[in-house]
Parts: sequence; C-alpha cells; structure tokens
Amino acid sequence: MIKMQQSKTQKGLLSILEKFIRKNAILYYFVRNIVIYFNIFEDDFKILKKFYYRKPINIIDIGASDGIATNFFLKNLNVKKIFCYEPHKIFIEKLKKYKKNNKNIIIKEFGISHKTTKETIYYPIINFLGKQIPLLTYTFYNKKELIDQMRLDFTNHKNIQIKKSSIHLKKYKTLKNKIDLIKIDINGLEFKIVKSLISQIKKDKPMLIIENNTSLNDIYKLLKKYKYFKYCNINSKLIPHSNQKVLDIFFIPYKMI
Repeated sequence: MIKMQQSKTQKGLLSILEKFIRKNAILYYFVRNIVIYFNIFEDDFKILKKFYYRKPINIIDIGASDGIATNFFLKNLNVKKIFCYEPHKIFIEKLKKYKKNNKNIIIKEFGISHKTTKETIYYPIINFLGKQIPLLTYTFYNKKELIDQMRLDFTNHKNIQIKKSSIHLKKYKTLKNKIDLIKIDINGLEFKIVKSLISQIKKDKPMLIIENNTSLNDIYKLLKKYKYFKYCNINSKLIPHSNQKVLDIFFIPYKMI
C-alpha cells in the first residue's frame, strides 16, 4: 500500500513556494488560476520536451480538470490532437474556452471506465466572501482519502466542507487516431481506467503518465504483460522507479526506451 504524501508539483524554490500556498485552500484556489495563465505546470512534465522534441503527437488527457496539463502540452509539445476526458461541468466550460483558441482540443464531456456507470465523488467547498467555491481539483472517489489529503495539505482543513455528488462515466471506445501519450490524474480508480484503455495501449504502445496512487502495483503488473517499464523523473532524468516518493510515474514501452 502506497502512503499518501503532500501534494507537490514543483522542485527547488518553486517547491517551497508551492508548499506555502497549499497550506491555505483559498490561496491555493486563486494562485492556481495564475499558474495556468503563466503555464507553470508540474516540473516532472518538462522532460517530455526532450523526449518528444518536435515530433507531432496525439495525446489523451484523462482528468483534464481546468486544462492545466492541456495548456502545458499545447505550448510545449507539437500536438496534433489532444482528447480531454472531463466529467465536471465547471471544468468543461473552462476547456471550451481553450478550444476557442485551439481547434486541436477534442472535449469528451464524461469520465471513462470499463463500463458505463455513475460514480460518487467527494470534493471540498471553501467559503470566500459569502460564496461557496468548489475546489474541484481535489475531487476524490474515496471520502477518507480526500480527508487525509486535506489534512496533509491544508492547515485550515477543519474549516473546509466536503460535498458529495455523482459523475457520469462511459465505457471507453478505442480511438482510431494513433495515441502517443496518455496522462491520467483522477485521484482514484486509476487501475480501472488503465484496464479500460488496454485496447488503445495494445494498439499504439503510448507512454503513460499516471499520478502516484494506491493501485500502482496492480497497474504495473498489468502493463508488464505488454512490455512496459516504470520510471520516475529525478533531477530531469528518467530512472527506474522502485519505492521513490514521487508525484508521477512514467510507464514506457520497451520500444521507446
């Protein structure tokens, strides 16, 4: 079982600043919008610029959220198409704003799974000047995991409410496009997502970037059958992952190594 760790996407001085910002949920909410504007994304992902260089690629972004990863990919990689899977209506509207300026974005207004269903989700609600603001980037499928993560990240976690709702998931349909890169960041159900993508994985052998999670070992056992190896980004170098406490795991097929 992988223990939960403090949310951290940056390294060095930016990491110290991020840790301070995340201590207060309200501050984190407003700073995140600034981060998107200036295209400051996870330090781990910068290595993709070296890996793909100028190669035209197609990407699947599962848990596209408010478009922070999509924005990074479009500005730093040679993206032909990026398929954004996102069930939250608020995030879908934000993605549509990106699409107005970039026709390479294809929005899928639902989450994916191995079957069409509905899933219960939990996310924090912060109060600011009499308004309730949903902190949807902290959406979890497991309420206890959400509570544990908030305790790790926010000093004011006791004052944060938790809301329960449901989202629509659809059985994944294999895309005809050759997919080169898949990013998964959903705070739960990662193993089910990977299983639903197997037909796409077998067809295209893309790199997968999956946020570290409690089902990591199951995911690796499954992907090993298709000759995948797991790596992590340490000091801007991909090295084999064992038990390092890192945010993202890179699953790479042998043909790309």
